[in-house]
Amino acid sequence: MRKQSQSPAKPGDTRNPAPARGAATLARAAILAAALTVAGCATTAIRSAKPKPAAAFVLGADISALDAPGRPGFGPLPAYQEDGRPSDELTILHRHGWNAFRVRVFVPPVRNAPNNTVAAAIPLARRIKAMGATFMLDLHFSDTWADPQRQNIPAIWRGMDIAQLEKAWEAYARDTIRRFKEAGAMPDWVQIGNEITRGAAWPLAELQIPGSTLYPPPQPYDEARQWANLTGLLKAAIRGVQSASGSTPPRIAIHIDKGAHWKVTRWYFDHLNAAHVPYDIIAESFYPEWNHGTLEQLWNNMQRCAARYHKDFLVAETGYGPSHVPGNTSMLWPLTPQGRLQYMADIIATVKKAPHGLGVMYWAPERQAWNADGTPGPVVYVLDRLPKLTARPASHAPRAVHPCPELRPGVPGGGGSRRLTPPARPAPAGAAVNRCRRGRCRGSCHCRRRSPLRRSSGRDRRSRKRTGDCRPRPRARR
Repeated sequence: MRKQSQSPAKPGDTRNPAPARGAATLARAAILAAALTVAGCATTAIRSAKPKPAAAFVLGADISALDAPGRPGFGPLPAYQEDGRPSDELTILHRHGWNAFRVRVFVPPVRNAPNNTVAAAIPLARRIKAMGATFMLDLHFSDTWADPQRQNIPAIWRGMDIAQLEKAWEAYARDTIRRFKEAGAMPDWVQIGNEITRGAAWPLAELQIPGSTLYPPPQPYDEARQWANLTGLLKAAIRGVQSASGSTPPRIAIHIDKGAHWKVTRWYFDHLNAAHVPYDIIAESFYPEWNHGTLEQLWNNMQRCAARYHKDFLVAETGYGPSHVPGNTSMLWPLTPQGRLQYMADIIATVKKAPHGLGVMYWAPERQAWNADGTPGPVVYVLDRLPKLTARPASHAPRAVHPCPELRPGVPGGGGSRRLTPPARPAPAGAAVNRCRRGRCRGSCHCRRRSPLRRSSGRDRRSRKRTGDCRPRPRARR
């Protein structure tokens, strides 16, 4: 550091500038030391505070078909078996790490749907609780299927106005939870409504998604009134759940079908927050077969939800079956058992790594997840095979989830040969070659996250190593 020269004192000048500057310097140093001490104490206080523990990640399934088999249009369930021994779907899934199960309940009398009543669900719920798994109760508040295409008022509640309907929702929720609690099958999570993006109890609480022309509500449309009706119903149902729960209320989930759409998610949950609807879990559906989008978009939605709402995010419904949409651009995986396994591995890795990622639940796995003879298909073993399903091009997980896209099967995290995808342009002799220092590839892959870097100083290389970027390594000269 260059020293600053000091001007000599003029003749007759009685001041002593050097000591004055020294005193000022000492004073500034004392102030700085005090500030650093206070800052250090504050930092210590913040670091010593224990953060709120994150909820454990769950892999689950909606197994409602087990308590009400005979879904119209489908044959009987297979005779489940494993290793030559008869078993059942719930037992086999739980044996392989699936630790959360959702069961739906319709308002009786049920019409044009499986007979998923409270009485039918209780025995299955007791089995779920007995094995120590998480039990999620899905209250449809409908006497038939409730989804983005329909949200019908049950026949026994038709003719009610919105005030009467709120009382009916609250009483129904309270009675349902009470029955489960008395049976020793208290739900851990309760989902209020099913895929209620466009509202519930149509047309009284029907919503119009901005920019969408599907399923338009009756005109004239008063958005403020419709939102007030919907949030009133939700709060009434939550009051019913809480009043019957006692001292250990379940976590409340609100479920929509826009897992890959941040704009609609924000529109929806901003309204819930403005109305002070008390909920704990953002639950969303994500189906490639319905052209819901990409895992990159799901990742983006989860990132933004975590920053804005600070709530756990659950992919409450997913699956990988034949496309229902012409020109579907979301079907990136082969429609085979191995493709289904890869899809589940990718979405699990995405949700698990995202902030506040709570879990993934496969909807109705009783056929897609099993072979024709009732033995488990590859997707049942997805947790055992996650480390070997990160290689591209088979994997379509976001780049932030699998940061070494060029790995082929066999490389750590990939599974078969250790051959590498060569760079697009071979580097000349003596040029720097990027080597991955993220710990995933053991320094054996050409990382595409950055273009080849030029030779740099030791300080630059150490800086990149600290931040996790690829550090250059000179190629041996011939």
